[in-house]
Amino acid sequence: MFALFKAECLKLKRTKILLLSVMILVLTIVVEFCSYTGSPKYSIDRDGWNDYFMSIVTLINFLTGYMSYYILTCYIYAREYQERTHMALFTSPVRRNRLYFSKLLVIYMYIAVSLLLAFGLSALLGMLITDRPLTFEIIIYQLGIFTKMIIMHAMLVPIITFFAIRWKKFVPAIMGMCTVMCLNFVLVNTPGNTFYPWTVPLLFSPHGTLGRTFTNVPGGIISTCFIFVLGLLLALRSYTRIETK
Repeated sequence: MFALFKAECLKLKRTKILLLSVMILVLTIVVEFCSYTGSPKYSIDRDGWNDYFMSIVTLINFLTGYMSYYILTCYIYAREYQERTHMALFTSPVRRNRLYFSKLLVIYMYIAVSLLLAFGLSALLGMLITDRPLTFEIIIYQLGIFTKMIIMHAMLVPIITFFAIRWKKFVPAIMGMCTVMCLNFVLVNTPGNTFYPWTVPLLFSPHGTLGRTFTNVPGGIISTCFIFVLGLLLALRSYTRIETK
C-alpha cells in the first residue's frame, strides 16, 4: 500500500492541478488578510483572534475548501481515463481496491496538511497586523476547529470519487462539484440544513451569522456518516467493476 501511495504522490508532484488546489486556499487566506488590513470594519485588535480565524474558516467551509479538494479529487480519479492509461493500470496484479485507497489516502493527506498549513499561514499573517497576543488557549481552540474540519471534509470526499470514476471525465465531475456548492448557498439557512451534508463543515464550525440559530448536531452527524458510507460503497463498486476498454 505504501508503494502505491508513494507512486500516487510522485504522479501528482508539480502538476498544475495541485498548484491550483493549493493556490485556492492560499488566496482564501490572503483575501481575508487583505480585508483585515484594508477595511476598518475588521480588526483583530477590536474583535479578537477568534473572529479573524472564523472568517477564514467560514470561507473555506462554505466555498473554497470544496473547490480545492474536489478539483484535486476529480483529477486524481479521472486522470487514468482521460490519459487512457487505465487499461494498463487495471491489468496489473495489484487489486483495484488497493489502488482506490492509495488515491484516497493521497487526498486525505492533502486535506490534513493543507488545513494545518492554512492555520499556520493565517496565524503568521495575522501577527503582522496586530499586537494582540496569540495565546496558547486560542491556538489549542483553533487547532480543535481545524482538526474537525479535516475529518468532516474527508468524509465528503468518497462520494465525489464515485462521480469521477463513474463519469471517467474531469469536467463533468467539476460540474457536479459546482452544483454541490450552489446548493450550499440555497440550503444553509433552511430548516433541516444539517441533513444536507455539505453544510455540516460550516455549521459545525464557528460560522457567524450564516445558518440558523439552532444547529441539529445529530442530524449533521447522521448525514455525513451516511454520505461517507454510501460514497465509499458506490465508489469501490464502480472502481472494482469498471470495464477496461
